[in-house]
Amino acid sequence: MLYYFTVLQNFSRLDKALCQILGISRSQAIQWIVSDSVFINGILAKKSRALYRKDIISIYVSQEFMRQFLANFTGKSLQPIPSLCRSLKQAIESNHSEILENLDIEIISETNDYLILNKPRNLAVHPAPSIKDITLSEYLQFHKYSLSTINGEERSGIVHRLDKDTSGAILIAKNNASHRFFAEMLQKRQLGRIYICIISPPLQQNRVVVECFMGRNPHNRLKMARLDKRRFPQARDSKSEFMSIMQSNDGKYELISVRLFSGRTHQIRVHLHILNRYIYGDSLYSPNSLSKHYESKMLLHAILLYFQGKVFSAKMPEDLLQFLEQNFSNYQEKLQTTLDIWKQTLRIECL
Repeated sequence: MLYYFTVLQNFSRLDKALCQILGISRSQAIQWIVSDSVFINGILAKKSRALYRKDIISIYVSQEFMRQFLANFTGKSLQPIPSLCRSLKQAIESNHSEILENLDIEIISETNDYLILNKPRNLAVHPAPSIKDITLSEYLQFHKYSLSTINGEERSGIVHRLDKDTSGAILIAKNNASHRFFAEMLQKRQLGRIYICIISPPLQQNRVVVECFMGRNPHNRLKMARLDKRRFPQARDSKSEFMSIMQSNDGKYELISVRLFSGRTHQIRVHLHILNRYIYGDSLYSPNSLSKHYESKMLLHAILLYFQGKVFSAKMPEDLLQFLEQNFSNYQEKLQTTLDIWKQTLRIECL
């Protein structure tokens, strides 16, 4: 949840201020900052940023943490701004309620243990400081689904995530036992997704594997990037496999499938950027010529989700179907052949 405060005194550095004010460790303060959980005057903050009197600081923390903090709060350094604090309950009671009620998300499969949904594009999975719109997590709670509680109220049921700009299959745990089971499978890479996307220019090979360490772009906090592990110890390993399906009629674009062996934020987009390839409609990483016609409609879709020998398919969104119809003659057969190969491969791997 996002909490707002007015700063009552000057501090030389944000990370030190958070330690002093909130009583947390330096490493925890830095983790909050680099994970985009702290804003100053509405702008993502850096750990070295100074704090001044009358600055507005907003912090994304759990309700339990803030409850404990406020119980011992002295008010010497910060002043809460209750009118700006928003909870899920307040959102439902306001204009979000109508949106949540009318939002229709396709159910791919449902059991007593899990729910598989076809997440629409431009829907964030869970709340964050930069997210102003409703989220999938809010949708699930509003419609009173039974959900696991391992990750807290605002991430109830969330086993893995999809980027806000990505549509497709997502797995939701309906109880804590299934959540732990799926989390273990995810860690062992026995649970995953196959994506399809439109890129430009086409790959030079039918199959390309990209492996690198990734983390937040030091020059643009909205982006992720390939990082040198020696300079950025917090960088995490990542691996993707790209396979060509077919090129467009004019040869400018290519329909490809992607398998992730890790699940880093913006992983597919960063790995394609390393190859000097870009997803059509990606306004963050692509050149303007590829994004201007499809702004906010990135043609990236998680079409298959698999675990335990089971493979589930998510229908493609209408704009992706329309783009394929207009630019790729007879794409259906080649796409279906590729998906059948993936399904067979994934089922064999699970044996």
